[in-house]
Amino acid sequence: MGPLPLILLFIGLPLLAGLWLRRREAESGLVKLLLAFSGAFLLSVTVVHMLPELYEQGGHGIGPWVLAGFMLQVVLEFFSRGIEHGHVHVHAGHARTLPLMTLLSLCAHSFTEGLPFADEAVRANLPFVVGVLMHKAPMAIALATVLRRSDVTDGRYWTMIGVFAISLPIGMLVGIAGGDRLGGGFLEAALALAIGMLLHISTTIIFETTPDHRFDPKRFLTVLAGAGLAFLSMH
Repeated sequence: MGPLPLILLFIGLPLLAGLWLRRREAESGLVKLLLAFSGAFLLSVTVVHMLPELYEQGGHGIGPWVLAGFMLQVVLEFFSRGIEHGHVHVHAGHARTLPLMTLLSLCAHSFTEGLPFADEAVRANLPFVVGVLMHKAPMAIALATVLRRSDVTDGRYWTMIGVFAISLPIGMLVGIAGGDRLGGGFLEAALALAIGMLLHISTTIIFETTPDHRFDPKRFLTVLAGAGLAFLSMH
């Protein structure tokens, strides 16, 4: 897939979510199932396909970058309060401060995710592209929900949604510039960072969608469906 169609997809998805949620609340049960499905799909694509290929190309030296991405996500979630998982933990009393902190964390996350899409091979990997798109949907829903509950003005609402929407494409463009100047090693490190972040997020999503970590047949089947579809899409 070329850069332009991918940029349009990653910009359009948050804007559509923002438009849908400006006047209504997302159904929590449906969002949790979407989270479980997207988390399982993304985890399967990352572990079964992307990670082995990354180690084959970059060797064992790529491991520290994967770990760095995992730890970077831990730090980002201190500020975002886990909104990358599609969960909303922001209270209306913090309306004028927390949304901005959340936005900065989400943009840093999306920017890092966008870097490896500078590589044509990554853009051509349809399961990985779909997995990241499915991961962006709950993020956009959660951000729009936070802003809606915070009772911000229309201008502030759409500015924040728009900034979040362009953060991943900006990362992709920076990745293209960095890849041209620094070579393939830069893009391998960027992909390793993104994979480390996605490993953290996808595993956390699967655990958090089950209240009190109790067995839930519906969510268990949803996770199996996500993992199964990811496995089939890679063959």
